[in-house]
Amino acid sequence: MASGLKAYGKETQKPVYSAALVLPFLCLYHAGTLLLHTTVINGADALINRILGSLSVHSVFGSALVLLACFVLWQLRTRANWKVRSGTLLLSFAESCGYALLLLAAFGWLGPRLSLASGHGPHGLSRLVLYCGAGVYEELLFRGFLLSLLLAAYGLVFPKEKAARVLAATLTGALVFSAFHYVGPTGDVFSWDSFLQRALAGLYFSALFVTRGFGITAAAHAIYDIFVGLIF
Repeated sequence: MASGLKAYGKETQKPVYSAALVLPFLCLYHAGTLLLHTTVINGADALINRILGSLSVHSVFGSALVLLACFVLWQLRTRANWKVRSGTLLLSFAESCGYALLLLAAFGWLGPRLSLASGHGPHGLSRLVLYCGAGVYEELLFRGFLLSLLLAAYGLVFPKEKAARVLAATLTGALVFSAFHYVGPTGDVFSWDSFLQRALAGLYFSALFVTRGFGITAAAHAIYDIFVGLIF
């Protein structure tokens, strides 16, 4: 049993499984924003596109191209095979749903005790579409890029203390992740309740990213946001 779980964990860390897990959410997000003719896109997607724009790269699919490039480089570096087992993929999706429900249950229990906010702003079909993009691009930006850079930076500060390095990086990343939701014209109105909730979510997704990888974390993030949008 233990060896089977270990093999499953190792198999689902491969780039191809991450790509397969995020592809449906990526397609729903980009197809939805085009079909709904909305000018509002996910904040992380907008930031990546703004950075690309400063480099003279202009495309509504700029972030998707960055993600594709990351997958290609990841695949070349790991040299993993391209085989995807449907049963393993479905199990990893179910695992992502489990992590999303666990976070939803945790906030449901913590909410009355910590006065956490229960909603994420306006709702509707366009909002659910944006949640699909949030799961993918916020994880790419804040865990794939930011957390990785913070781990490397804190490695210089704590070269022999791995626990201190990981703790400092995850705490810093969670605070930046939470603060990001209040930046820009489409940012939410700041409140300490929602800031704390997002910081805790940032810590949770950071732990998932470190232990289970990008794909399961991004899928869990998107599914959690969709659950919140449907319930509240």
